[in-house]
Amino acid sequence: MTGMLTLTALLGTLSLSTRPALADVPLSDDAIIVAFADQDDQDDDDKDDEEEEDLDYGGDSIDLDVFQDSLDMEEGDEAIRRMQQQDALESEESGEQQLDDLDFGGDQEDEFDFEDEYEEQVEIGGPGQDTARIYRAYSENIEDLGPDEEVIQWERYLEEYPNSLFRDHIQRRVDELTEFQYAERVPDDEGFESIVDAGRREIMLAMPRHLSPIDPREKLRGGFEWGFPEYLNLFIDYEMQIQRKWSWHVGVIRRYTGWNVEAGTKYALVKSARTNFILTGLLDFHLNTGPIFPALRPQMGVGKRITVGGMPIDLMAVGGVDVELRISEDMALVYVGGVNATFQASERVAFFLESSVTAKDLFWDAGGQNSGFFRFPLLTFGITFWAGEENNVTSSIAANAPYAYSYWGYHFGGVMGDFAYWM
Repeated sequence: MTGMLTLTALLGTLSLSTRPALADVPLSDDAIIVAFADQDDQDDDDKDDEEEEDLDYGGDSIDLDVFQDSLDMEEGDEAIRRMQQQDALESEESGEQQLDDLDFGGDQEDEFDFEDEYEEQVEIGGPGQDTARIYRAYSENIEDLGPDEEVIQWERYLEEYPNSLFRDHIQRRVDELTEFQYAERVPDDEGFESIVDAGRREIMLAMPRHLSPIDPREKLRGGFEWGFPEYLNLFIDYEMQIQRKWSWHVGVIRRYTGWNVEAGTKYALVKSARTNFILTGLLDFHLNTGPIFPALRPQMGVGKRITVGGMPIDLMAVGGVDVELRISEDMALVYVGGVNATFQASERVAFFLESSVTAKDLFWDAGGQNSGFFRFPLLTFGITFWAGEENNVTSSIAANAPYAYSYWGYHFGGVMGDFAYWM
């Protein structure tokens, strides 16, 4: 066994020593072709690796420039998007500011700017139409007026420009002024005060002289009347307001039939300060003292306040019948009534003109011939002064004279004075 291993090693050594060197062996053509083919394959592999590197990482400097241009385009698009967002934001803020200016008038110093822009676009479209400049100038001219005067001026403006572009705004302003002007605290039926609208406000209608007052209000009134040659009348009367539309009164007065003690009541069927209108029913009972007989006096009265040239004028008319229940004679009907106009020249001064009449036997016939009825119309005119912190005290002085009378000649002219304290 040992001899076999030694023989094998010896043969191997001999074989290695007899192999020629690689450099000394000439190469055949086939070997050269194979070598070049291997080199071409190696070059192709290197080129593929470079293309993969170019594809994955941008390649040489030319590919880097293209990549840089792509980045620049993306940055430019981002900048454009930001500018568009900024413009949209500014447009939205501008729209909100325009909406604020339209709804709430904008800043104080920029007031009416929207009207100036509107004026440039809208011109007068025809008769009765205004412009923003006309409206603004008129508003500035009347801004210092009181509520009642401002209402009058806006009514005149709408008369001149019935198709005004600002008619709705003007009407809302007039409604606000009217509500402010007539809203007032008045006692309700239970005695509690509450804010009420013009429908329940006191009218403060003027008081007539020889006619029965038609406005149910609480007051104390007194006065005198002296007529030439021998007529003298003294009167005093107290009226208590039960409710806004209802009152009663009691007093003493000398009428043409003699001294009378009177008591009565009145109720306003309509009493609205919004329309300045009142319609009242009156019923008085009075006792004549010389001669003695009772009488009933039902009447109706109507009153209205109007404004002419900025001056309030109270107009009223009263009419009824005095039913005299004489014991020794038949029942007699005496017709009473008249009209009154009071001109409120200022807050504390008023002028009045009144015509009253007393008549009976309208169809009296003497001897088969109509001799005319008994009548005594009286014309009264004078002046009233208002005093007190609340203008609740009045004093008046007047003159009166009969006209177109027949048969009754109670006096041929006279003077009178009275006062009233409104509670």
